[in-house]
Amino acid sequence: MSSQISCPKCGKVNVIKNKYCIECGFRFEGNDLVEFQILENLKTSLYSSIICILIFVAFMILITVGIIAEYGLYGFISIPVIWPLTIGFLVWAKCYFKGLSTDRRFTITKDFIEIIVPLKPAFQIKWSEFDSIEITKRDSMTAIPTGSGIILGPRFVYFNLIFKGKNVDRSYEFESGKAFKVRSRKKILIALEQSSKERGKDFTRWR
Repeated sequence: MSSQISCPKCGKVNVIKNKYCIECGFRFEGNDLVEFQILENLKTSLYSSIICILIFVAFMILITVGIIAEYGLYGFISIPVIWPLTIGFLVWAKCYFKGLSTDRRFTITKDFIEIIVPLKPAFQIKWSEFDSIEITKRDSMTAIPTGSGIILGPRFVYFNLIFKGKNVDRSYEFESGKAFKVRSRKKILIALEQSSKERGKDFTRWR
């Protein structure tokens, strides 16, 4: 018996035990109330990041050894400059990448929307509770202070889902590429827009 199945919606080959397509979220079986679901983890991104960090640390070690070999005892002066920044970066990376290997899920059913992301409280809201969805976008860039000024670090993109109704004003913000893959984020926003319009809800994207 074949252990794989092709999604009838997008053609992606899935493991037969999957309930949802890993590519488009199509439901193969299960609860009829589920209209759309993304279920994934970011293990590949985590492993790629770990490899990059190891290369970075190896590079910093080579720089330190090279400076000491070139300047002797005076080269040790570079250690209090290079390694506090390196160690600080490693601590930040450990905190930032925590939870990437854990599954996260975005589900749209006939009754509610549910978002489950590691290290964040689960979010659920019923369709009957709100009348409109507004999506805003903001960019954030890490500022790293140094002796010669401030260095701008990685750029992060956040999306905020704002649900408003007569007695409801709730929101959920997630980081694109960390909470969900960029490709999945695009599918989620498309599914949200389609589901909202089908129910007569107002839907507004960022400008």
